Amino acid sequence: MSNCPFCKSETKKVELSRLDLRICPHCLGTFFPSDKTMAFRREIYDKTRVLWLQKLEERRADWIEPTENTSCIDHGEKLVDGKLPDYGIAGKVATCCNMFQLPASTMATLLRRMVASPSDGLLLSKKPKHHFAFIVQLGKIVDKIFGTASPEEDPFESMQYEMKFKDIFETSSEN
Repeated sequence: MSNCPFCKSETKKVELSRLDLRICPHCLGTFFPSDKTMAFRREIYDKTRVLWLQKLEERRADWIEPTENTSCIDHGEKLVDGKLPDYGIAGKVATCCNMFQLPASTMATLLRRMVASPSDGLLLSKKPKHHFAFIVQLGKIVDKIFGTASPEEDPFESMQYEMKFKDIFETSSEN
């Protein structure tokens, strides 16, 4: 594994299919290739972004900002002042590779933007579905009879966070 350039702690890899994503459990810095911004948007679900942003805000005291001596997580070359590709946010950028090296403050800014414009709905059809109307009506009758209803929040929405991100944020806050 690699060490965080902000706090020198060991980073943790988040297992996602098309994205090399690493997060520092100590200072919450985030690292991923800048040419994978669309994969980042697709691979990380809206609910995960919301929960991730909440954790960042809760642990604001752990944030570490880059210094003049901050270097690339993979190559050790110094980062320079610049704008993050695809986002236009001022920050420290690598000249040796295309890796985003984002302190928690910058990651929180990106997550706020993403939470404000959710992407999960982009894949859904805008047309109302009329298939299986009988099944839907039967479900409503069963709900009335047994007094059950759909939960306010679908547990599947938070599954990605629970399985892939939670351990990174929880174990780090205990240290």
